[in-house]
Amino acid sequence: MTSAAEPTGPAEQALPDPSEPNGGLGGRLPLLKPGDLDPVQARARDGLLASRGADAQAAGFTMELPGGELIGPFNAYLHVPPIFQALRDWMAAIQEYGLPGDVQQVAILTVGAAWRSDYEVYAHAAEARHAGVPDSAIEAILAGAPPVDLPPAADVAHRLALALAVDHAVDDALYAEAQAAFSTEQLIALVTLVGRYMNTAAILAAFRVPSPPGQAQ
Repeated sequence: MTSAAEPTGPAEQALPDPSEPNGGLGGRLPLLKPGDLDPVQARARDGLLASRGADAQAAGFTMELPGGELIGPFNAYLHVPPIFQALRDWMAAIQEYGLPGDVQQVAILTVGAAWRSDYEVYAHAAEARHAGVPDSAIEAILAGAPPVDLPPAADVAHRLALALAVDHAVDDALYAEAQAAFSTEQLIALVTLVGRYMNTAAILAAFRVPSPPGQAQ
């Protein structure tokens, strides 16, 4: 039986400092200004805005400041364009297997909550709502409580992501449910999605990247 995550308050990290450039939204990393980017970084920024920027606009979360600086993990990606491209390709490969949007967002949000990852929770709570996940389910996931109003596949995705992120194991009963809910290929893609967003959570944790002030879930 998978244990429930502990209530997921904000992680122990330095709060954004209003006296720092851009309010400290880069955490331990300087926010890269558009005018300071080299050509490779500029192309990476264009790619981010064309893909995740459209998602942010649709779901209603902030990834770009008025001066053009990117926040969240996106600023870190600009520091290492080859790694960003590999992560982008990784996510594109996951999308090939047709996981529904609510399944993906519930799994990602579960990872963010388990890691107490403020920006990941902030962005993906918005994306989960945009994907049709009920507010009550989002609130339960963030509180470490079992959501009771998820569609069956999304519920399995939540419990599978929680098992991987918290217990680091998947018991036979849950695995059987996952096999029934998804094809083998989709199940591998779902587990890979969980790993992909553990990577994002690790970046945000290591560099103490906050969510925008007043926006932590």
